[in-house]
Amino acid sequence: MQIKHTSELTAEQVTHMHKVHELHVACNGADRQKDMDIVKAWVDNDIVCVRLSNGEWYHYYSNGTWG
Repeated sequence: MQIKHTSELTAEQVTHMHKVHELHVACNGADRQKDMDIVKAWVDNDIVCVRLSNGEWYHYYSNGTWG
Protein backbone atom coordinates (compact mmCIF):
# COMPACT_ATOMS: atom_id res chain seq x y z
CA MET A 1 0.00 0.00 0.00
CA GLN A 2 1.34 3.41 -0.94
CA ILE A 3 1.49 5.99 1.82
CA LYS A 4 0.16 9.41 0.80
CA HIS A 5 2.36 12.49 1.23
CA THR A 6 5.62 10.78 2.19
CA SER A 7 7.33 13.00 -0.39
CA GLU A 8 6.78 15.85 2.09
CA LEU A 9 8.89 14.07 4.74
CA THR A 10 12.67 13.94 4.91
CA ALA A 11 14.42 10.58 4.55
CA GLU A 12 15.13 10.68 8.29
CA GLN A 13 11.45 11.27 9.08
CA VAL A 14 10.37 8.38 6.84
CA THR A 15 12.85 6.06 8.57
CA HIS A 16 11.63 7.23 11.98
CA MET A 17 8.00 6.73 10.95
CA HIS A 18 8.63 3.12 9.92
CA LYS A 19 10.60 2.30 13.09
CA VAL A 20 7.94 3.71 15.42
CA HIS A 21 5.16 2.11 13.39
CA GLU A 22 6.80 -1.30 13.75
CA LEU A 23 6.83 -0.88 17.55
CA HIS A 24 3.27 0.49 17.53
CA VAL A 25 1.91 -2.47 15.56
CA ALA A 26 3.82 -5.01 17.67
CA CYS A 27 2.01 -3.80 20.81
CA ASN A 28 -1.36 -4.86 19.41
CA GLY A 29 -3.09 -8.18 18.90
CA ALA A 30 -3.21 -9.96 15.55
CA ASP A 31 -6.77 -8.87 14.72
CA ARG A 32 -6.03 -5.20 15.32
CA GLN A 33 -2.73 -5.37 13.43
CA LYS A 34 -4.62 -6.13 10.21
CA ASP A 35 -6.02 -2.58 10.13
CA MET A 36 -2.89 -0.67 11.10
CA ASP A 37 -1.31 0.10 7.72
CA ILE A 38 -0.17 3.70 7.34
CA VAL A 39 -2.22 5.38 4.62
CA LYS A 40 -1.09 8.99 5.06
CA ALA A 41 1.80 10.81 6.71
CA TRP A 42 2.52 14.47 7.44
CA VAL A 43 4.59 16.66 9.73
CA ASP A 44 3.07 18.98 12.35
CA ASN A 45 5.44 21.17 14.37
CA ASP A 46 8.37 18.83 13.54
CA ILE A 47 6.40 15.76 14.69
CA VAL A 48 5.64 12.97 12.22
CA CYS A 49 1.91 12.21 12.13
CA VAL A 50 0.27 9.18 10.54
CA ARG A 51 -3.25 8.11 9.66
CA LEU A 52 -3.86 4.37 9.76
CA SER A 53 -6.15 2.26 7.61
CA ASN A 54 -8.50 1.91 10.60
CA GLY A 55 -9.07 5.70 10.51
CA GLU A 56 -7.07 6.53 13.64
CA TRP A 57 -4.19 8.99 13.54
CA TYR A 58 -1.15 9.35 15.79
CA HIS A 59 1.85 11.53 16.49
CA TYR A 60 5.08 9.51 16.23
CA TYR A 61 7.36 11.34 18.67
CA SER A 62 11.13 11.64 18.34
CA ASN A 63 11.64 9.49 21.46
CA GLY A 64 10.01 6.49 19.73
CA THR A 65 6.59 6.76 21.39
CA TRP A 66 3.22 7.62 19.91
CA GLY A 67 0.06 9.27 21.04
